[in-house]
Amino acid sequence: MASAGLAVVVHAAFLAFLYFGINWQPKQREPLMAELWSELPAPKPAPVKPAPPKPAVSKVPEVVPPPPPPKPAPRPEPAPAPKPPPKAAQPQPSKADIELKARQRKLEEEKKQKKEAEEAKRREKLAQEEEARQRKETERKRLEEEKKQKEEARRQEEQRQREEQARQEELRKQEEAKRLEEERRLDEARREQEAKLEREAEARRTAILEEQQRLAAVAKEQAALEARKRAEAERAAALAKELQAWQSRIQQRIRSKVVLPPGVPDNAQAEYTITVIPGGDVLSVRLKRSSGFKAYDEAVERAIQAAAPLPVPSDPQLFQQLRELNLVFRPG
Repeated sequence: MASAGLAVVVHAAFLAFLYFGINWQPKQREPLMAELWSELPAPKPAPVKPAPPKPAVSKVPEVVPPPPPPKPAPRPEPAPAPKPPPKAAQPQPSKADIELKARQRKLEEEKKQKKEAEEAKRREKLAQEEEARQRKETERKRLEEEKKQKEEARRQEEQRQREEQARQEELRKQEEAKRLEEERRLDEARREQEAKLEREAEARRTAILEEQQRLAAVAKEQAALEARKRAEAERAAALAKELQAWQSRIQQRIRSKVVLPPGVPDNAQAEYTITVIPGGDVLSVRLKRSSGFKAYDEAVERAIQAAAPLPVPSDPQLFQQLRELNLVFRPG
């Protein structure tokens, strides 16, 4: 409403300025119009006018010596007084003059009408220009309003993106916390398993020690003890050889699953500690010594998981020796 009222006031002031500005202009005299004739009309015989007397031309007298005094002449008789010339008849306007004046008046009227039409067109053009200016101003305000709305939408979108990033960051932190908790739980399970294995190994060592003490106490069975020892040594060698064969089979199976990443040198070496359960499933995998190339370490770990179940012996005593393996992997 305020903009519409302002537009009405501006239009009224503009029209008033045009009206008073035109009326205050001084009236200019119309130029005389002349009509060209291809032939002049035949002239009417004009009445004969008497020749007017020539005016006396006064000249500056020259300075000359005075003439000698004239001789007295006889006195002439007075001449009769001249009659006054008759008055000239007033010329009547011709038909051509009347038509010429009529054409001049008509041309003046047409010129006046043309000038008024041009003035009306000029006022109309000024009104149209003012209306166009108002439309441009309205369009400019509309574009500014659209720009403000777009800017506000952009700010809202940026705020939404920031909030979304914050939410994603919070979810990432929660996932990281869950992962760390899972790693801690697995580490505790691994430590418990290692402790259990240690207790079992300690129990085995205690049993062996007790057995050795018992064999040492029996002097009569010395020969049998020596034979038993030799047999146990041979069995231990065979067991070691068999363990080595099983370990080689396990290592070969894992190597067949390794997808070698590019850029790994041949001298890279990664050492892993692997804990298995009966059946060959992998209980845990721990990187004991890194190769220095994270991509190769991760490729080996993935291969260990992919190779499960690992080939293990069915003999429980032999399997106990393979529950925990220390394996070294090289690219070659």
